[in-house]
Amino acid sequence: MNRQKGVVLPLALIVITIMVTMASILLVRSSAEIDEAALVQEQWQARLKINDAEQELLLSMFVGEQLPGGYNVGDLFVPTDGKFIKLKNGVEVAVQDLAGLLSLHYLRKAELTRLFTAYTDEQHAAQIVNNIIRWQQEDSDDEQRLERNAPFRSLDELMLIPGITPEMFNDNHERPGLRSLLALSGSSFVNFATVPDFLLVHAFGLTESDLSRMNTLKDRSRWDDISTMIFDLGIAVDQSLIPSSRYRVLYKYKGFTARAEYQVRTTIPLPPRKRLWYFPDHERHFLMSTAQ
Repeated sequence: MNRQKGVVLPLALIVITIMVTMASILLVRSSAEIDEAALVQEQWQARLKINDAEQELLLSMFVGEQLPGGYNVGDLFVPTDGKFIKLKNGVEVAVQDLAGLLSLHYLRKAELTRLFTAYTDEQHAAQIVNNIIRWQQEDSDDEQRLERNAPFRSLDELMLIPGITPEMFNDNHERPGLRSLLALSGSSFVNFATVPDFLLVHAFGLTESDLSRMNTLKDRSRWDDISTMIFDLGIAVDQSLIPSSRYRVLYKYKGFTARAEYQVRTTIPLPPRKRLWYFPDHERHFLMSTAQ
């Protein structure tokens, strides 16, 4: 009888240990599932807030007064140069006129090359721009041929261009990425009232003093003075302060982001056309390699 008691005790300890381990595993799993459920709930609430902000923003653009650098809607001014403003429901939005970005279709080689020197040296910048041109040439010979040889289908395809990395493509705290500075089609003209500061400096060659003066004129809505300024700087082109109908919009709410593109035609009584929608708007990466 005493020997049986000595055997039962270790077995009981083993069973208790197994049960405690199983309970710990279940607690960890339950905690992870609770955290995941909370994250999904927060994401859903952010989506609802962003959708409300989207409706408010598009209605404001549709009924507001369109100016070279934004929309006037009562006491609200919505800039279209990519600067963030906060709406009443707490969502931050940044509207960017695509005519203020560099177009990959209506390609401005000199400005695009200067832009890439902000990310790499001059030699590599020139090579990257040449690769972008070759990528889109439909009638190039075998020596000049790259994988696509047609217009870009999305900005993500830029990361397939030799020399372009995800670090250059995505935004960071130090500088905007290429995905925020380039447009697939964009516009054949440049609306200088909506060109982001980074492009004004690194693509069009404005100095910090020029940039400060430009932003002061924007804040005071002195569009004619901006037109005179860019003409005096020698960078003016035809239709230099004409807004387009295509916009890229970024949304931020409690750590969640969304990115969209719309066509807003105020002269046609039709709802804005949504051309692109990312939610959540994560960083973009390509895992495949095109190296030969």
